[in-house]
Parts: sequence; C-alpha cells; structure tokens
Amino acid sequence: MAQEKVAPTIEEPVDQKLVDDAIASMEKLYETLTGGRPSHGDPAGARMIPVERDPGEFVAERLERLVHALGQPLAPFAASEREWAPPIVVWESSLDTVVAVDLPGVQRTGVEVVADNGVVTVSGERPATPANLSGHRLQLAERPLGRFRRQILLPRTARTAAVKARLVDGVLEITIPKESTGAASAKKIEIG
Repeated sequence: MAQEKVAPTIEEPVDQKLVDDAIASMEKLYETLTGGRPSHGDPAGARMIPVERDPGEFVAERLERLVHALGQPLAPFAASEREWAPPIVVWESSLDTVVAVDLPGVQRTGVEVVADNGVVTVSGERPATPANLSGHRLQLAERPLGRFRRQILLPRTARTAAVKARLVDGVLEITIPKESTGAASAKKIEIG
C-alpha cells in the first residue's frame, strides 16, 4: 500500500523550500495580474485602481490577464459582451450646455444620440477589430471595446428640440441650448 503524504500539522516542522516555492508562485501570480512586483507590506507602494479608469473595466482586464496566464478561455466575460460608458466633460454658459463625449475610434455611423424625457442617451459600438486590421487578432486592449451607452441628465431649462451633435476627431460634442419651456417630445439627433 502506497504511503499517503499528509499536510504538516502545528507540531510538525514545515519544509522551508515548500513555503518559498508557494511564496514565489503567489508573487508571480501577483506580477501577472498587476504588471508590477509585490510591495512586501509597504502600503504606499500598494497598487490601486487608477482614478482615470473604470473600476469594472480595470478588474475585468485583470481577470482576463489572470485567465490568460492560466491558459483558460474567458468566454463568459468576452469584451464584446460588456457595455461600457464613455467619459464626458460638461461646460455650461447662460445660453447652453456643451457635453463632450470621448469616442476615439468610433465612426459617425456607429453612434446614436437620442434626447427624451430630460435625458440625452449616447449609444453605439466601438469595433473590436477596425476594418483596416481585419486579419489581426486582438491581443491587448487598454481602452474599452464593444457596445457603449452613456446617459446625460439635461438641465431643466434645456430646449430638447434644439439639441445638436457633431463628431470631430473622436469627440462627440452635444450642444444643448437653454430656455424655460414646458415638456418636449423625444427627438433623435442627427450627428453632423
């Protein structure tokens, strides 16, 4: 009968080589996930989610990197199935509100802007593989790909019927004129 190896108990000494190998494996896993070396107890050196990154995207990217390191496909969490929200910048004057939505790599035909019930909804898709790279396979993406959607609450004084949008150099500018009026109906905005 073969002798079974039993895990050491508190009374038994632990093989230091096994401990060192386990620590080295965990450090390699940490380096694969974060792209950097462990801080070894230095809280100032601990890696945090960058403020300019969406936490969900950041964690999903790290999870994909882990699964890739383990050699397993990540089918349930494919990048094309996640919806993301593009970043915006808002400027306001006494005459209008201007919203800039960052959409680099998105064609005018891939964006839809709809104003309805006091909300502007920007939606569309950034293709995972641009037309000029059709024979290539995606290896790494630090910017989100696939379907996106962003809702922007309109000021109470917005003239929904006069909302205009234009896409220039990967930035969608939505101009929302102001006036004090009653309710407005839904309107699809053409992108110029």
